[in-house]
Amino acid sequence: MQKIEVLIVGQGLAGSLLALELEKRGRKIHVVDNNPSTSSSKVAAGLYNPITGRKMTKTWMADELFPNLGNYYEALEKRLHASFHERKKLYRLFNNMEEQNDWSLRTVEIGYDAFIKGTQNVSAGILKLNDHLGGFYPNFSGVLDVKLLVEKCKEYLVSQGLYTQQQVPMSEWDFQENQLNMGSIQAEQVIFCEGPRMVENPLWTEVKHNLVKGEILDVKCSLPSNQIFSKGIFIIPKQGYFRVGSTYDWNDQIPEPTAKGKRELLSRLGKLYLDEVEIINHQSGIRPASFDRRPFVGFHNKFKNVGIFNGFGSKGVSLIPYFANQMADHICFGKKLPDEVNPNR
Repeated sequence: MQKIEVLIVGQGLAGSLLALELEKRGRKIHVVDNNPSTSSSKVAAGLYNPITGRKMTKTWMADELFPNLGNYYEALEKRLHASFHERKKLYRLFNNMEEQNDWSLRTVEIGYDAFIKGTQNVSAGILKLNDHLGGFYPNFSGVLDVKLLVEKCKEYLVSQGLYTQQQVPMSEWDFQENQLNMGSIQAEQVIFCEGPRMVENPLWTEVKHNLVKGEILDVKCSLPSNQIFSKGIFIIPKQGYFRVGSTYDWNDQIPEPTAKGKRELLSRLGKLYLDEVEIINHQSGIRPASFDRRPFVGFHNKFKNVGIFNGFGSKGVSLIPYFANQMADHICFGKKLPDEVNPNR
């Protein structure tokens, strides 16, 4: 019987970063994962940006999340001996004069100064880019290669004997007051980080997940590769192509990409980029979002050694590092978790 302190179920971005934070604090951990082909971490665009939405406001907890986010991922690159993160300038284009005026007011609001790199009130003159009203550049924007990070984390965990690839049916679990058994593993605590599969977990049926399907395209076009573009859609430069996304569908839970999603992406892209593109790939994934757009971080109201670290949705790249630290500090040092992410809320 293998005895550990914390068993983590699921090795997407959430499970990966939580495992690393717990191991860094000296906890004896083990990760089990069934390596699902439709994991959202495998197709995620990896964009992070503190100012989002039609109202161009700071995203939830921006002051806590973003100033150190780039440093976090750069330290992780050194730890895993890999390159999967890039700080990248983002050009958010104005849709109309109203947005341009609203942004002028936003720039003088208290608390926004640190998040604004600059404003472009006329076209930047980029060939074939529809930016006749200009736009703005937020601070603390960048791109994470989520798939590569998860792969490198798996390699590290395997090298340390901390990873098992297997399906974990609930019939194999034996929950006791101070420990739980899963096959040959005996653990003091288990944390579920199963992404969209969490809706099938009978322990968490009362947690209100709201799964969202997202589709993205990989295209070739003639835009410059030194920045990200955003205007109702993002265009992220990759190595020799651009990633375009994303759709948000709360009704379609079929993991495969659709013709409807492709049409929507191309329609939105056509309002930003005034030329033809060559489509080289079309992917989709199911995001593990929540009913109130806040993640689920904490422990079960009945089984006190059963936790959840899930529901990060489309902002997982910016949210997960912060809450992985919070959850690890709670487990290791008893630090209180924020009420806003309590799974029993």
